[in-house]
Amino acid sequence: MDNFTLGGYKHGTALFKGLQNSSLNPNMRQLVSTGSGAVDPTFVSVGQMQPEISFGALAIKDILAELGITGAALSDDKCFLQKMLAGGLRAGAILHFQITMATGMIIPTQITGDQGGEAIITCRVVPTSADGSASPLAIVTNASLEALQDQITQVYTMGDIEINGAALEGIDRWMLDFGIELWINTKSGHVYPTEVGIIKRAPFITATTFDLVKFETWTEIGVVQGVSDSTIKLLDQTEGGARGSAPITFTIDAGTVHFESVEARHGVPASGSVRITPTSDGVADIIAISGIT
Repeated sequence: MDNFTLGGYKHGTALFKGLQNSSLNPNMRQLVSTGSGAVDPTFVSVGQMQPEISFGALAIKDILAELGITGAALSDDKCFLQKMLAGGLRAGAILHFQITMATGMIIPTQITGDQGGEAIITCRVVPTSADGSASPLAIVTNASLEALQDQITQVYTMGDIEINGAALEGIDRWMLDFGIELWINTKSGHVYPTEVGIIKRAPFITATTFDLVKFETWTEIGVVQGVSDSTIKLLDQTEGGARGSAPITFTIDAGTVHFESVEARHGVPASGSVRITPTSDGVADIIAISGIT
């Protein structure tokens, strides 16, 4: 029996390392048909398929350098699974599982970070078919792995948040949702989608904080405050040490911030949930990223 485990992901010539998970979902819409008073279905067929891949990775800098906040078109992208060797470690050079996708789109979906833990970026991959009938996926099980695909070269952890120049203290976790909505064109009787693109983007950031004094500053729960030149950070880790000196910074020039909730339970500190909703000024990126080049 052939057994496989997690591998890497290659976007064009860029290799994304440090994958923590990956999944392939065919998103099949079956037509299970019955009629004329029959109890059981007597016909089943495939009406539509929209395969997608999702993955989470540690290589946040590399992925943001390629995708930014918008994503990118696929360019013979490849997703790998490594073949495991019974009685050993991993199999030889040309026995691995490879999915190739010629066209389509890859987008970042979220970045999550907890205090003292590894920050993870998740991505969504939507491949497209050349004609709506041919599969957008080419799968082989005798592929070679990319060199150094399982080597960790970058790790980030949750950093601080500043709102209008003032630090939000006591942050336990934060999450950046890129808020990208795709339009996926499967029309004219096609089985597979033939086009994909972005129809809307509405990013937001949420954070959990023990700094409940800010509630007084913002008058009361739910009151909205404007956001200007506010930042959230990812701090780079150093091999064999702690923090480095090259953080990734996300800057929001316009939008709002408000508290969503306060939670208190016996035996633990009370915490508040904060939401930042960026808006576009029509000039700068709705979220500007520095520290990725």
